Amino acid sequence: MSTTTRPAATDADPTDAAALAAVDPATALPAPRALLLDFGGVVVTTTPRAGWARELAAEVVRRAEAMGLAAEQGEVEASLRAGRTALSLWKNASSRRPEPRELTAREIVAEMLLADLPDALRHGLALEAGELLEAMAPIVADHHVRPGIPALLEAAREHGVRLAIVSNAHSGRAHRAILAEAGLADAFAVQIYSDEVGIRKPHPGMLHLAGEALGVRPEQAWYVGDTYDRDVAAGRRAGIGALVITRDHRTDHPPFAVTDRPDLELDSPEELLAPMLRALRDAADGGSASVAPSASAAPSAGAPSALAPAPGRPALLLDHGGVITLSTPAPDRFTRMGERIAALAAQVGVPLEPSEATAAVEAGWDRHRARKHERDAGGDGTHTEILAAELWGDLVGQDLPAALRPALRLEAAELSLALHRAKSEPALRPGALELITWARDHGIVVGIVSNTISGRGVREILERHGVAAMIGPAAYSDEVGVRKPGRAIFEAALAGLETLPADVVYVGDKAVNDGRGGTEAGIGAVCLLRGGKDEEPALARALAVGHADHVLDSPAQVIDVLAARLALTTATATAP
Repeated sequence: MSTTTRPAATDADPTDAAALAAVDPATALPAPRALLLDFGGVVVTTTPRAGWARELAAEVVRRAEAMGLAAEQGEVEASLRAGRTALSLWKNASSRRPEPRELTAREIVAEMLLADLPDALRHGLALEAGELLEAMAPIVADHHVRPGIPALLEAAREHGVRLAIVSNAHSGRAHRAILAEAGLADAFAVQIYSDEVGIRKPHPGMLHLAGEALGVRPEQAWYVGDTYDRDVAAGRRAGIGALVITRDHRTDHPPFAVTDRPDLELDSPEELLAPMLRALRDAADGGSASVAPSASAAPSAGAPSALAPAPGRPALLLDHGGVITLSTPAPDRFTRMGERIAALAAQVGVPLEPSEATAAVEAGWDRHRARKHERDAGGDGTHTEILAAELWGDLVGQDLPAALRPALRLEAAELSLALHRAKSEPALRPGALELITWARDHGIVVGIVSNTISGRGVREILERHGVAAMIGPAAYSDEVGVRKPGRAIFEAALAGLETLPADVVYVGDKAVNDGRGGTEAGIGAVCLLRGGKDEEPALARALAVGHADHVLDSPAQVIDVLAARLALTTATATAP
């Protein structure tokens, strides 16, 4: 085992291995109340996959085809390679900043990975950025749990040491899935990823968020990483009690000289178990000091995509709930979420009965619904969608112990997905599949504009019912940040279409959100369906004031609206 402790400042190269090996390894470390682990380089190591660009490009091409857009495999591969190189340079440069922010998923896809492709393709796929980046992680590299990690996690659990992941990531969702597949996810009270919190290491806030969620001060935690420029720098800035490096691919290749040093440097995570147990034992014996508890290039003019729709060709945008599916509320939805939150509370050391958590979820959801109705009706005019962290940390957390709220905020996206899964049982609305299939068979792109707490949850439903492959640009309020009737959510979906708003048919079931919203967004034809959320009088008023062009009984009846528009387009195109 090779170990080093923090050396005195010297003029030597900070990455010189011989200088590090000369440091006295005998310094005792404080006993940890929490162990914060980086993901890549600590919990897992990666093996690059040679064919990643070809495989990821094929995924992009497949998604483009669902949008009715052309994407040439070779051009996509070239853009992905250039984008990954640029992204790597950006990440290295960000490590130089004291408090760097993270790029959004849409920025990574539209402005880095697909920057060389046509605008409609970039904008359309940017709406699927979270899905694309989640798919990208296992395509780019194989992930392997590092030796000693299961034993380390089990020992931490047995000794009451709380565990968290703190990692820079393009897709925290992908990392969560990898940990779950390896059987390690339940070991961690919280998982903190840069794409989910908006900042990235070496920002000390990443580690402060972990400590706050676990109920420990920075000096009561150990942080384990694998890089000097991100992990060591973040740990020093955050005031972490002990800073450990487990060597991996990037350890010896920092992008620039870094003077900060770890307290302990190891060749493998399996070497960390003994120092941790020794620190805990010494603290228990009183034998050593311990911590006291407590967007880019545009396409060339005049060179449209070979599969671009002809001028005037219609496209179809659909609401999800009430149009594609109808749902039956699940009576135990709040109970199930209460049990999940009580389990989270136990992991972070906050006593909480499941019944208390259930009541808090129900009360928080009532607050959310009241605010949602106010925003949908007009409110301040912004129609801003609630952030998941606000829903769970503030509205639900209002009735829960303050010590639990940081963990609720960090796990908010997963909680929203869990509630989306639990709150109802959706089934395809009769006529919906018929409409979507007809549109696909006639070359009409189908997209979605939907208010939801979890776009991921909607995608799961579409996949389960075999509809996902027929859906193009999908704008979900939790991902766009704006709710219907706000114009921005419609514009996000329209940007992924190579057609004018006036040539789009939109189908919803609510007079204000769908009728007024679609009309104000400049959509050419708005159809409202009976049998959804709004009753007949509201739909009739929307028709009377010009917020709807048709009020119909079934999604299948929209086929006649599309057929008439398609016939007009065909007639115009063949006219002498």
